[in-house]
Amino acid sequence: MRLSEKILKELARLAETERTVLSVYLDMRKGPKIIQRFIERESAKLIRVLNRNEKDHFETSLSFMQDYLKEKQAKTLPEPGIAFFADIGADFTRGIELSVAPEPLIALDDEAIIHPLALQLDEYEPIGVIMIDAACMRVLITAGEIIDDKDSLCGKIHHLSKVGGWSQMRYQRRRAKEVTHFSREIIDRASAIFDAAGVQRIIVAGRDRMIAALEREFPVGWQKKIIATIRWDLDEADAEFLKKIRPFLERAEREQEKNLIALFIRELRRGGLAAEGKERTLQALKIGQVDTLLISQGLDTDLTEELTSLAENTGAYVEFVPEGDQTLKQFDGIAALLRFKI
Repeated sequence: MRLSEKILKELARLAETERTVLSVYLDMRKGPKIIQRFIERESAKLIRVLNRNEKDHFETSLSFMQDYLKEKQAKTLPEPGIAFFADIGADFTRGIELSVAPEPLIALDDEAIIHPLALQLDEYEPIGVIMIDAACMRVLITAGEIIDDKDSLCGKIHHLSKVGGWSQMRYQRRRAKEVTHFSREIIDRASAIFDAAGVQRIIVAGRDRMIAALEREFPVGWQKKIIATIRWDLDEADAEFLKKIRPFLERAEREQEKNLIALFIRELRRGGLAAEGKERTLQALKIGQVDTLLISQGLDTDLTEELTSLAENTGAYVEFVPEGDQTLKQFDGIAALLRFKI
């Protein structure tokens, strides 16, 4: 299961119970032996502070996690990281595939530890990609180090040959119609995939002429979602493509943060829909007043977890801002855009 906003909200609701929740984050790049040693070491520390009933539940949940881990390790290309959650004493477990490797953690608390997931979802949100040349296309969704192929189509437009007796003009008209038909089919298929995945950022890659043909068929609203169009050969490796697009993704993320901070400042100056600092923002979160929560990445872990959990429980969007941002620094690293005023 891939990380999504829906999963975050589901995990946040575990805080509403009085049961203990197991949260596990593992870096799958470390290899089976190192991962297993980490699990054994951290589990041994936790077991010492559990009562008999908690110990039984913990060991049962840990066995479910080990089953999930073995399943993921058996894949030819395992994910960079996984997260696993179990509500101790209840029939709830959830394994999540992560697009980048997390900081390893095994913890028991009265709620799921979700702020690392919220940070990944913010920094590595799903990106829709269309790769196209005159022969074929691919529709992908990428996040972090992961690329998921969602669709492919080969129209072999460049194999259309000039039939004897055709004029050059007639041949060109036929070819133009084929390109248009091919482009429209790609856009229709990509739109359905991107809408289902909640994609808000799109990259188009391929040959210049085919990119131009696609651009003529873009639906209303796509221009705002396109963050890059790049020249690309579909025969090149996906790993090289991820390197190629990384600067565009980082630029788009920084631009979004800049716009949200600017909106926060504007609302604060006019006494509008803004809250600043720890106390004011926490109060607004608890009554469901927050629309967008702005958190510095350098904030205390426990406070970040509390803020993130409250935001997910009330449907607020969470934006993590680099630690060096001077505006947030003036307000304890915490601010919010509000839905309404009281």
